[in-house]
Amino acid sequence: MLKRLSLLSFVVATTFLVGACGQGSAKCPTKEQVKTSVKDLIPQDFTVESVSQLQNIKGLCEVVVKVGAQPLVFYMDSQGQYLLAGNLISLKDKKNVTRDRQQEFMKVSAEQLKELEKHVNIRLGEGSKYVYFITDPDCPFCKRSNPIVEEWSKKKGVQVRLILYPLPIHPEAFGKSVAMVCDKKGFKEYTEGYTSNNQCENGKKAIQSNLELMNKLGISGTPTFIGMNGRMHSGLPTEEDLDKLVN
Repeated sequence: MLKRLSLLSFVVATTFLVGACGQGSAKCPTKEQVKTSVKDLIPQDFTVESVSQLQNIKGLCEVVVKVGAQPLVFYMDSQGQYLLAGNLISLKDKKNVTRDRQQEFMKVSAEQLKELEKHVNIRLGEGSKYVYFITDPDCPFCKRSNPIVEEWSKKKGVQVRLILYPLPIHPEAFGKSVAMVCDKKGFKEYTEGYTSNNQCENGKKAIQSNLELMNKLGISGTPTFIGMNGRMHSGLPTEEDLDKLVN
């Protein structure tokens, strides 16, 4: 099940930030001013990716920051004195402007892709194209994703590389993940909810390493898909969603 990042919940709960340090330019505060202003609101390390003036709303600036691979979009005034968090909706075309911008920045780097490859636990299918499927064996949305992913993999000739990521809300998921690694089980056993008493040290280390990597990337929910092009998708996917990860 998807789980909001703690930093997202924290920032969204904080509607305004008063008394930000420094004065912005005539249009928007600089990246450095933004980082100084919001650093106490975001407990993890983050980078300021973009600061730009909204075209249709005078005096309001869009800010995009990233924690690992996870983007967060919020808004500030031109002087960097106030922060507004939440979804900006265009009433004219009923579009969620904030969510659309987050999707644009949902991407990992080439270096992060190389790191993900070291954490693959199960492979499904063959082909030169591939996606990473970050999954919890007890996550209901992951279970609903399994047949979609399997059919798509066969149809498109794409290899699916599973990284087991047991969430703390599923108390048996860690042991199941370790058992699959220790017993060298594949996709079929994963979908059947495989478990055993084999809790070997190598398996525990592998799953713990997965947890640490996801924390580093800012990924706190399953299912999450990362494509060979670096793009990300969170939640139950459609075939179209998966296609975007390999094109």
